[in-house]
Amino acid sequence: MNFSTFFQKGLNKTLKLINGTNFSYAGPWITVYPGTVIDSWYVGEFMSADYTISIDLDSSSKEIIKCLVVASPQTAAVTVYGQTYINGNLVNLTATVNNSRVFLTADPVLAPCKLIFSATYYQSLNTVIPA
Repeated sequence: MNFSTFFQKGLNKTLKLINGTNFSYAGPWITVYPGTVIDSWYVGEFMSADYTISIDLDSSSKEIIKCLVVASPQTAAVTVYGQTYINGNLVNLTATVNNSRVFLTADPVLAPCKLIFSATYYQSLNTVIPA
């Protein structure tokens, strides 16, 4: 199988799909404490990321969040467009930009919990010039 038919070299040692639309990543389970950064990316490489986040507090409290993070070199916004939970909301999500790097942060609502996420990153059609 020849991978070069599907991928090409992206920026900063990343892979880019030949069609140029997106790249996906699934991270390991992490423990979420107040202010835990769950993901970060450089605004000059990507303009948005679509996340599916699974949160697990215990056997009776679970949550799945679908959200989109859109960023410019100075600011970022999180839009939650899908959310299901058993026994309440488990985390609050915020996005910030510092030195043209986007940080997606999770804050637990009740107690430290574990989460895993997958993300699809979308490149900008026009060149984004970092601050």
